[in-house]
Amino acid sequence: MKNLTKLASCIAIALLFLFNSCSQDWRDTQLAEHDSEFAFPLFSTDLFFKDLIVNVLNDQSFRDTLIFNSDKTMTLIYSGDVAEKKAVDLYKFSLLGPVPVSDSFYVLPIPAGDVDSLSIRKVILKQGKITNFFAWNNGQTQPVVCTFKIPQMTKNGVPFTKVMTIPPNPSGTINPGFIEFSSYDLNGYQLLNTSKENELFFTYDARLPNGDRIKLEGANPAAPQIVFTFDTLKFSYLEGYWGNQTYSLGLDTIDIDINSSNLKGNIVIKDPKITVTVANSFGFPTQGKIKYLRFVGKDGNQYELTSPVIASGIDFAYPSLLAGEIGKTKHSSFTFDSQNSNIADIFNSQPVQMIYAIDGVANAQKDTSLIGFITDSSVVKFGVTVELLLEGSAENFGADQKLNLDFGDYSTDNTDGIEEIEFKLVTENKMPVSTSMQLYFQDAAGTTLDSLFLSGVTQISTAAEVDANGFPTGVERSETFIPMSKARFDVVRTAKMAFLKASFSTTLDANGNPKMVKLLSDNSTKVKMGIRVKTKL
Repeated sequence: MKNLTKLASCIAIALLFLFNSCSQDWRDTQLAEHDSEFAFPLFSTDLFFKDLIVNVLNDQSFRDTLIFNSDKTMTLIYSGDVAEKKAVDLYKFSLLGPVPVSDSFYVLPIPAGDVDSLSIRKVILKQGKITNFFAWNNGQTQPVVCTFKIPQMTKNGVPFTKVMTIPPNPSGTINPGFIEFSSYDLNGYQLLNTSKENELFFTYDARLPNGDRIKLEGANPAAPQIVFTFDTLKFSYLEGYWGNQTYSLGLDTIDIDINSSNLKGNIVIKDPKITVTVANSFGFPTQGKIKYLRFVGKDGNQYELTSPVIASGIDFAYPSLLAGEIGKTKHSSFTFDSQNSNIADIFNSQPVQMIYAIDGVANAQKDTSLIGFITDSSVVKFGVTVELLLEGSAENFGADQKLNLDFGDYSTDNTDGIEEIEFKLVTENKMPVSTSMQLYFQDAAGTTLDSLFLSGVTQISTAAEVDANGFPTGVERSETFIPMSKARFDVVRTAKMAFLKASFSTTLDANGNPKMVKLLSDNSTKVKMGIRVKTKL
């Protein structure tokens, strides 16, 4: 009667031991069932290759991406931080001040900062003020009308102009002279430079009522008549020859988790690539110069990427002034692969990190006839990605999985009547890789009580056969029987979890080298485990 009770209990337990919505039909495991034997499944789970890859991605990194291609192949992409250089950081337009205008015609140099050969042709201001101080003495008996202009600074086609009437002061005394202090908003003004030099002109015209032109004397002969100050100038548009300038675009590292995972996984990539992508709204030629690009191998050594492109630089597409592309962004990219670099050799070292530094060079050819532009929103954005097409050979490529486990009545009943305990593993492998595993029995706290295989990690399935192109062509089914002593089972039967640690390797070809295979997103291995317990009659 007790055996019938246990049989009913086993049937109920079998209905409960479901995992990942997979079928728990014990008939699949083909375990024997006799009057004195009880057999029931413990778990059934699917190991998808795409999930194994995700397991070795860095969970803390948003820069790792697994792409499922239309042909079911997978591409693993590691990305660096997107670096950017804004136009307003590259060049800040400014005018020196205060500006002492000591004569009726005055030339103010426009500073070029650190930019070599900068030649400004047009500036549109969006912010800033001009503040002026006049201190003139009119020794005439008649008033003088003075017109002050900055001819190159216009708004709606009209030059910046200030007209003043200076009252007469025939006594010749310094006080009272003509003193004025005023400030003007320069938003919307344009600065046009028609000369080849970066210059801004200031003029004044002083005339008597009859039209005669005169030169005014300062109220204080030791000080200039006019002082101008420019404050907080900001541009919305700047046009000219932008000079030859080098600026930093990016310094970053990219962790290649697939080679540094603590799951002891490694994979040899058939066709690794490094892609440089650029989004550029600077309206002048810009070139990318790679200062260095090196990898840190799993052995700790550093490997330098070599390519003719590193010496010559990468020319970025840019919006053209002549084509009317102000405000547009041009995109370009360049890829280092096995045809133009030594990247394939580098990945044989299983690199765990890439380190790079890249500069941008404005007008690398120094063609001064090429007029370009920037706006206040112009920016060059720069990114680097490592692209790994998962077509290759795998060796000891690992994956972990935790499964709920319950031995039902056997976890608490007296085991004196048990004579034999045997576990059975059934695998249905659609992957072009062989499967090895170890299973650890753990309690509710995650403490390991024992393992399934005393001999350690054990191969439980062979690789599915592949065609000439590396695609799997069938399913390899394997059965593995693992006996266990009653003493060990007394400990194991209290386990609440099974920690499944699997590893995968491609088989070797005729020359002893790992076969190159297609690693597809729908590749999977089904693993099922059951137990058979034989009791005394």
